[in-house]
Amino acid sequence: MVCIFDQGSINKGVTDEEIVAAQAKLSVLLPNDFLELMKKSNGGYVNYDKRAFPVDFNIESGDVFIEVVEIMGVHEEGILLSEYLAQEWDLPRNLVLFAGSGHAWAGFNYEGRDTPNVVYVEPDDGDGNNFHVIAESFTEFLSKLADPNKYK
Repeated sequence: MVCIFDQGSINKGVTDEEIVAAQAKLSVLLPNDFLELMKKSNGGYVNYDKRAFPVDFNIESGDVFIEVVEIMGVHEEGILLSEYLAQEWDLPRNLVLFAGSGHAWAGFNYEGRDTPNVVYVEPDDGDGNNFHVIAESFTEFLSKLADPNKYK
């Protein structure tokens, strides 16, 4: 798997012990393709030419792509914040968020699944969450990332 992180933001890779602890805290098995990337760099900023995930539905920003600036690592300031963030932003449960901010998130959806798909979700604005399956795997998600200039 190619490392998609900006060379200036490469972090130490996640250890097997950290993975076991995180999976226990989250009560899920994280996807192997995600963990493979995290072993290269435990989160980081995405190369600019890989920050756009194309969508065919309306998103709050009005763009035709989701901007993926950072992939969060397997640590307390990363994906382990998922439960707190889901409560804070009134997001569906059973998500492990790996990218985004308060107004829009990408994450692993474990609802009724052992192996998660990748979803995009925006907080409820009064008419329900904007919730979309955007990839069947993390590998598929990564393969669709493109240069944002392509969409301008």
